[in-house]
Amino acid sequence: MTNKPLRVLAWEVTRRCPMACQHCRGASRDCCYTDELSTSEALRVMDSLAAAQASSGRLPLIIFTGGEPMYRADLDTLVRYATSRGFPAVLAPCGRFADEQRLTILKEAGIRALSLSVDGPDAATHDAFRGVPGAFRMACDAMTAAKAVGLPFQVNHTLTRTGLGNLRAMRDFALRQGASRLDVFFLVPVGRGEALSAQCLTDSETETALQEILALDDEGILPIHVTCEPRILTLTEARSIPPKSPCNGCMAGAGFLFLSHTGQLQPCGFFDLSLGNVRTFDCDLPKTLAASTHYAALNGGRMCLARAAYQHRH
Repeated sequence: MTNKPLRVLAWEVTRRCPMACQHCRGASRDCCYTDELSTSEALRVMDSLAAAQASSGRLPLIIFTGGEPMYRADLDTLVRYATSRGFPAVLAPCGRFADEQRLTILKEAGIRALSLSVDGPDAATHDAFRGVPGAFRMACDAMTAAKAVGLPFQVNHTLTRTGLGNLRAMRDFALRQGASRLDVFFLVPVGRGEALSAQCLTDSETETALQEILALDDEGILPIHVTCEPRILTLTEARSIPPKSPCNGCMAGAGFLFLSHTGQLQPCGFFDLSLGNVRTFDCDLPKTLAASTHYAALNGGRMCLARAAYQHRH
């Protein structure tokens, strides 16, 4: 590997998705995608990673995501194998297929928790953003099913300029639903989201939103995490009282990696810098990284690398 231990691998096991989200980084569609990693290729990826990090005694968290990961016919097999090799595993579904029966099977296979995205505190807002009528109800039903089978879940929320006034409402919604935390993603305009670039927060709006998030966190009612906005670090350092929830800078390529459905490695899902394809090295992920000319130069920290790359292009 490198001197940057991998803590989280977000694995896009398929790009197919029944939603049509306005901000989708992969511009996913509800159709079959060719050239997905096969079951045997996926197992070799996990074998290579387990072997490389065995000496550290700590294997990274695998987030099985998509697209809609439940479209993957061998998802149970992948989860069960990951668990057998010692990887902690979580799932990021859209909610459409996450009923009690399916979640029970996935929990027995080893899934520890879910993340479910809700982009507005009401059906009209969320459904419009997701492009599918009933998407809000699907997400809420999935949360109900998760509680019924004993799977903890967090609510992910993409913040846009239009949604600036919804932060408290989203915190309260997540609390009512029984979520373990709220994770606020600041919009990165990639994929279909590039058409929403005007919805990215300005610098002053970003600071206002971060201060509101910190104030909500101070209430201690529900943990709140910030993703894709490392300026949270500067604000927390200026405070006399530390936040109740942990704060991260940009982790792209520094503890976090994204693996696409075709085996392409990226620093994160929003930053499409190629770090190589695992198929080039017989699905050996550590060897792929070791051969990358970009990986060693990456530094997570106080700047969102994906947003910086977008701004450079424009």
